[in-house]
Amino acid sequence: MWTTIRPFRREPRFETPTAGNSDAMLSSIARGAAAGAAGTTALHAATYLDMTLRGRPSSSTPQQTIDKISEAAGTEIPGTTEQKESRKSGLGALLGMVTGTTVGVCYGALHGLGWRPPMLVGGVVATVAAMVGSSAPMTVLGVTDPRTWSTSDWLSDALPHLAYGLVTAATFAMTENNHRRRGFRGRRRRANRAATMRALAI
Repeated sequence: MWTTIRPFRREPRFETPTAGNSDAMLSSIARGAAAGAAGTTALHAATYLDMTLRGRPSSSTPQQTIDKISEAAGTEIPGTTEQKESRKSGLGALLGMVTGTTVGVCYGALHGLGWRPPMLVGGVVATVAAMVGSSAPMTVLGVTDPRTWSTSDWLSDALPHLAYGLVTAATFAMTENNHRRRGFRGRRRRANRAATMRALAI
């Protein structure tokens, strides 16, 4: 008796999405947002760990970015000097959270469109996207210039963002596996119910 051996095929890097699959796209975007939030938590943890180990102060670039945005918009942050600094600190932190979540949303949207990278590749892509998303506005506004950064500056920026990218990709992969398992169980239950109804109708 001959046994047919099927050749091993790798999962494609980019799959063609099925038409009318808006629910799947929304689910992918929502899971991407959750993964981005988890990645942002990892970024903050890595940043605070670096501050603890090296004894360095926190970066003032988020507050400077808020200052530049306020100037460009022709508005002034209200309050006393102390209140202004507190508000700028809070707005800078919120801006970072928005950036991290937005990158996660884009990651999920690409997945919904059929992008299927290996997890490490996805982590690197998310890392680069988060670095660009956070540094590009600061560079455009004149807050910082990456061309003048030292090796220590690059490490302080790259390592927390690497933690962000890897955690974002890993979290999304785990939610995707759970989503697929739930979908499989749901299809199996529907098939069992349909088979039962057919049996009762006979």
